Amino acid sequence: MKNNVLLVHESNVIRAVLAHHLAGQYKVVEALEGEFAWHTAMLNHDICMVISGLDLYRLDGMSLLDRLRHSSLERLKKLPFYFIGSESRIEAIVDQAKKSGVTGFMFNGISKDDVLAIMARHTEDAADPVIAPPRPAPAAAPKPAPAAVESLLPGGLIADRTATRGKGKMGKTPHSAALLSATLFADGVRRMCSHPGTRNAVLIFTLDGYTAIAASLGAPIAGKIIEKLAHLVQEKIGVSDIVGYDHPGAFAIVAQNSSMEACAAFAKRVVRGLSAASIAYHGKPVVISISVGIASRPEDGNLEGDALLALARSRAIGANKAGGGRIRAN
Repeated sequence: MKNNVLLVHESNVIRAVLAHHLAGQYKVVEALEGEFAWHTAMLNHDICMVISGLDLYRLDGMSLLDRLRHSSLERLKKLPFYFIGSESRIEAIVDQAKKSGVTGFMFNGISKDDVLAIMARHTEDAADPVIAPPRPAPAAAPKPAPAAVESLLPGGLIADRTATRGKGKMGKTPHSAALLSATLFADGVRRMCSHPGTRNAVLIFTLDGYTAIAASLGAPIAGKIIEKLAHLVQEKIGVSDIVGYDHPGAFAIVAQNSSMEACAAFAKRVVRGLSAASIAYHGKPVVISISVGIASRPEDGNLEGDALLALARSRAIGANKAGGGRIRAN
């Protein structure tokens, strides 16, 4: 049985997470860019599926799909091909991808069970496998009328986001990808910073007064607030940027090719956007604010991943202790 899965993605973290999901049942063949993936698919007859990002070097994901579907080799024409990306990125290309012959779609943060279920549908028991029809992207959520409120959490936690829906503001993410655990996120930072000379930045977002909120509402509800805020931010980042948990009451982003200045500007928009949120639990208002700590290389030196993460964390904690609602980048 063919059991090699070709993972093509520029993000070390996404490849690592998928490889972890597939380990033990499938052999993973990794590629950083499309041209190499193309040659790998041609030469490796044991490839049973391709899972690809969109923004690849040399040959982008859509071009890789097109080249496979127009190959003279029947094996490549029928090779199951899935795109993986953020929801907004997938929605932008779903029609084109269907026309090009994509098999289906995965969202960043897909669970192990979901990946294995997809693989099971394409287990090759015959010499001529059939390509499954594309999975439709989720329909866009309708925009609420002015002054509407949306339920965020069980038990009555609500937020009025209507004032923040304009261009460049924080919006709703109805089906956000799962956040990385603190362990996987830290590993992702190490991987992204493993090559000398690369530009990377870590932003730590802390919920001011998290301990008091957890004591008042309970840790599960406080955790849900963090998760929701992280998903709101997740919608606004680049396809190669990663979001995960950090310490209790905090989530984080690791970004590629972003300067300290650009990260600080983004953090200011986030802090301003989230400050417009009006949250209540069982009818009682919950006042929230966010503090952000930023560390960037090379601005802070050619730091390794753990050091970069620790610096951003210390700055976030410092901003929180200084009164909250602040951004600290030095």
